[in-house]
Amino acid sequence: MDERLRVQRTAADVLVGNLRGQVGETVTTWILLRHFTASAAKLQTSDVAADIANKDLQLLWLLKGKLADELTARLSELGDRKIGRTNFHFATTKLKACGEASLAFTEFTIRTKLRQKRNQEIAHREQPEQWFDDRDIRISYRTLTKGTAMAVRLMKRIDRVALGPSAPYLWRQARKKRYNLAGPARAMYLLVPYMHLPGPERVEIAMLEEAEGKVIWSELETVVDGAPTKVLACKEWGLLLFGDRCLPLDQYPLQKLESITFGEPAPAEDDAAAPKSDA
Repeated sequence: MDERLRVQRTAADVLVGNLRGQVGETVTTWILLRHFTASAAKLQTSDVAADIANKDLQLLWLLKGKLADELTARLSELGDRKIGRTNFHFATTKLKACGEASLAFTEFTIRTKLRQKRNQEIAHREQPEQWFDDRDIRISYRTLTKGTAMAVRLMKRIDRVALGPSAPYLWRQARKKRYNLAGPARAMYLLVPYMHLPGPERVEIAMLEEAEGKVIWSELETVVDGAPTKVLACKEWGLLLFGDRCLPLDQYPLQKLESITFGEPAPAEDDAAAPKSDA
């Protein structure tokens, strides 16, 4: 298929979502690599012979090597410049943004030999013509860490284009959950756009979106202190506008608002003054 046609046919949200999941898997692999590296360092001694005989340490070394190879492969794939594959080049071409940063990441994977190691030793392996035609390539932990950090920064820039002003706030929420390994990392990062944000942050996002020219307010019929009326609401972020006061609701996005009571609450009803919403 023609590359331009493939770019045109691919939905941006599908491409960016899959890319975000791939970056999430990369981050989780790095977290595991860091954990087992630290664990191995605690067991390692100055006695080389004893270390080699230590089966627990052998297992940790093996896991470190496997995770380092996986991380190398993932970073290389993210840096490939192939349309139709989940990588930064495809996403930035689709969005027509962040192209220079994508190219810089690709050049990093080439310069540090991440791609060469992937092709020579890990995946898509090139077949040498003779024994010893290729040499072992060593990738440092520092290089893998730098590559992971670059991938996350670039993903955040892409999401700023794809999601708008909410991207930095959503990624801060995602960072809080990166060490929760109870579920697949890919699934967690796919759900980044749906992270629940606190009210003050949603107010900030709405103001930023409005400043960028997005229409965020619409009229919503409801009942205020028992009287039918219309209020201005930002349904996407669950906000109500009363003059110069912006009131965030607990739940969002907002579908309908049954009633709002601003009167003094009865002594036995602590939450009588809180807006009631059905999101």
